Amino acid sequence: SERMGTTKRMITKHTIQKMGAGYMHYIELDVKTVKRVTSDGNKRVLCKLNDIVSLHAAVMKTKEGMYYLMISAANLKKLSAKAGSIVKAEIEIDKSELQFHIPEEFAEVIATDAPAKKIFDSLTNGNKRGLIALVNMIKSSDKKIERALLIAARLKAGITSPAKILKKE
Repeated sequence: SERMGTTKRMITKHTIQKMGAGYMHYIELDVKTVKRVTSDGNKRVLCKLNDIVSLHAAVMKTKEGMYYLMISAANLKKLSAKAGSIVKAEIEIDKSELQFHIPEEFAEVIATDAPAKKIFDSLTNGNKRGLIALVNMIKSSDKKIERALLIAARLKAGITSPAKILKKE
């Protein structure tokens, strides 16, 4: 690990590991890195892998006490990596508003729909991230707009749970 200035940013090398028999992959974090980026009780970080992929992530902990960051299959593909691959990780405290990538399509729909924005703003940050994730999982800009409009309509209909927002009534 090398320390970068006083920004609490760490650059370290990690081996990508696979979690159990499933599709989930992760990098293990050492305690020193975790302490530096979570010193104020925050668990959300920005992680840049191999100077290619930037992701908003939560520092997770197993019941055995291992700290890790999840890496999605899509990000593995962008990195041309798999379990056993070595990656350079630049990790720092996520100081962005929701500690999550907000697609411009979603931001625009919410900004132009005052009733939906009022409801969205009243949600917990976790629920806000969950709703945004529903938009982030789509590649096409047009489809992102459709999903954002659906979320706005569902919020106004009283449905605020990310788990229920896409269910047919």
